This record gives sequence, structure tokens and C-alpha cells, in this order.
Amino acid sequence: MGISLCDPLPDPEWRGRPIAGSDREGLAILLYASFRGTIDDESETYEDARREIDAVFAGGSGVFLPDASFAVEAGEVLASACLVTWFAPHAAPLVVFSMTRPEHRRRGMARALLLQSAHALRARGERRLTLIVTVGNAPAERLYASLGFSPLDPFLVPGSAPV
Repeated sequence: MGISLCDPLPDPEWRGRPIAGSDREGLAILLYASFRGTIDDESETYEDARREIDAVFAGGSGVFLPDASFAVEAGEVLASACLVTWFAPHAAPLVVFSMTRPEHRRRGMARALLLQSAHALRARGERRLTLIVTVGNAPAERLYASLGFSPLDPFLVPGSAPV
């Protein structure tokens, strides 16, 4: 899915702080908690989540963009985060993870962090933002559609082939 960053974007109601390398453990805990029991749960362990977060920072999903990646804290834990990379196959930034702890869902944090990332990307001259969502992940599909994300045309994505 993708969204044009050329169109007006609403201001986020929450403000996240930039992601730092020291957030890796907190992000792994957040990832593990956020996906557990959802359609995207593949019985991963915390250690699997830690490897995934380390891979994001190491460029496994494209060059990590810390200036476009944000988190909201609740006390001493990360409540929600949006991690963005430059993803060469889309020739655009990619939301690698948008995640919120179950006890903090439905408060607008994920929406606000996606918007904050979109604003940061537009400020650096990017024209669109992409993401990949599991078909059937209804809460995520509703969120992304409400922000204007729509399916990408495979003919317009460099390196993609129609399915």
C-alpha cells in the first residue's frame, strides 16, 4: 500500500520521540507484545523479535531512517512505534513496523506516529510512503485506508511484477 506525501496531511494529535539505537530492547518487547495473538503471530519468541529489530537497524529491510521513525512512551515502556526504512524495491520509504501494545490500542497512537513519519518524510522531500499489510488484518487495513493508503499498482513500483 502507498500514500502520496504531496497531498495535505493532518497534524498528528500525539507527538512521538525519535527512535534511538538504545531503543532496541524496548522495541523488541513492543514488537513481541504487539503481534502476539494477532493474524501476524507466527509463534515468534522475544528472541525472534529482537533479531527482527536488530535486522531493521542493520539494513535488513532497507536503510533505517531514524529521522522518520518515532515512538510514544507510557511510563517506562514503549507504548507504540513506527519504524521506517528506505526500501529500494519500492523506490520509496517503507513502514517496516507500526506497532502498539494491546493495552494502548485504540487511542490514536499508531495513527499519530504514521502521520508524524509522513510529515518528516515530506520535509526531507519524499513524495510517497509505502507499507505492507497482511490481508485480513482488519484493524491495520482500516487505519491505513483512513489515512489514504491504497494498494500499489505493481506496474508503477520499480522491480515489481503483476501478480
